[in-house]
Amino acid sequence: MNELTIISRKSTLAKLQAIEVSEVIKKKYPEIKIIFKTKDTSGDIDLTTPLHKMPEMGVFTSDIREELLSGKADIAVHSWKDLPVDLEEGTEVAATIKRADPRDVLIFKKSSFKKKKLEIFTSSPRRQENLSKFLKKAFPFEMDSLSFTDIRGNILTRVQKLKDSNADGLVIAKAALDRLLSPIEEITTELDSFKKNLNGFLWMVIPCSQNPCAPGQGALAVEVKSGNKKVVELLNEINDLDVFKDVEDERKKLKKYGGGCHQKIGVSIENHPLGKITTEKGLTPENEFIDERCFSPFKKKLSGFENLIEDFYPKSKKDFKLFSRSKIDEGIKEIEAIKNSGLYISRASSIEKGIAIDLSNVIWTSGIENWFKLARKGIWVNGTSDSLGEEQSKPSSLLEQVNWFLVSHIDSEPKDKKLIATYKLVPEKDVEDLSKYSHFYWMSISSFKEALKRFPSIENAEHSCGLGKTFDELNKLYPNKIKPFLKYEDWLEKVKEAK
Repeated sequence: MNELTIISRKSTLAKLQAIEVSEVIKKKYPEIKIIFKTKDTSGDIDLTTPLHKMPEMGVFTSDIREELLSGKADIAVHSWKDLPVDLEEGTEVAATIKRADPRDVLIFKKSSFKKKKLEIFTSSPRRQENLSKFLKKAFPFEMDSLSFTDIRGNILTRVQKLKDSNADGLVIAKAALDRLLSPIEEITTELDSFKKNLNGFLWMVIPCSQNPCAPGQGALAVEVKSGNKKVVELLNEINDLDVFKDVEDERKKLKKYGGGCHQKIGVSIENHPLGKITTEKGLTPENEFIDERCFSPFKKKLSGFENLIEDFYPKSKKDFKLFSRSKIDEGIKEIEAIKNSGLYISRASSIEKGIAIDLSNVIWTSGIENWFKLARKGIWVNGTSDSLGEEQSKPSSLLEQVNWFLVSHIDSEPKDKKLIATYKLVPEKDVEDLSKYSHFYWMSISSFKEALKRFPSIENAEHSCGLGKTFDELNKLYPNKIKPFLKYEDWLEKVKEAK
């Protein structure tokens, strides 16, 4: 093929998505000439009807599909989440490329901080259902009411509407925001005012554990006319099979509940070097609340225990007492003086209540419980690694790069961050005899090393931990022997089942 016509919607975001696919094609086939076309869809023309009241079948995709059927375009590029769960005959999704971030982002007015009555813009029943619970725990202040209002228009329009309204926040797909903030020369001038607008807001990236995405969110679907062998063969060479399968699986899981964007359920499949994390959360059409999150390791030997469980430690998180903490005042003063930086907080206990952290900083936590604990201390949190590990779910800033600091104990050894030590670990004098246990779950490498020093025989026990840094460190010591779990509660349930 010498020439390829790509069609998309007319929005800035849709153009960027078409360009993104074209760049992948050009990398593989530099000789091909790419022609871009755009077209308004019925969903673009009708900007008054709320999305959840519009027909299910492809309000943003069917009109573009007609261009493929008539031969006026070779491929169409869509946000995969806009495609109906059941595709019509005549066209097919032939490829996808590397997936962008599947999570949602809340954009929030600084002037609304500590307001008692909050109004959030979103037209998604899924977001309304899951965020009504999450935000009450995630905001660093108490509120009397939280309401959601429908909003239409492209992302740039929605952000402007938020700025001009009395509403307090707006929820959008992070992938959309990331693409709009990407340095694409062809569209840079259109986005200058948009970027300036964003600088005036607070923001938080909402974790999939609390608000799984719409199936396919962040992924791009490349649609072709069925039987167009030349184009399909070309797309086979750029197709990301892993992403394609994940999206198909997400769509199948949603389909069992009966539909698409009208649903109050999110489904996310996240990839980790050790396996896949699947989350389903929301309300079914029968008003049944679903909240399932599971981890499936790639290696079967990591999915179960090898030895007979005689006894296990800890029986509860409260039993985990190998250290006390000694406060380091210099570290706390350093945090209060920092501005326009990133603070990665591995434990909420490393930050005392009442500490004044400037709102110009980006705050990231290791897990969701630490987020909620920091929120109760009055701290605005921007995001979390969601207990998947700092390397897997890296902290990030939305608009500008920042220097990152690790807030932890004085003996921590961060890879790529400067350490701010706010406490010192002090070993407890009296610790129960751990040598009697056959199975352990570790919440930090420091605890394991301290326990091993006191009770060397536990080296022969079976050890488990979460999916982050603790696993990496333990796995270096005992390769392929450490059992990974999403969280302590999952391990405890498995132990009790096996026992």
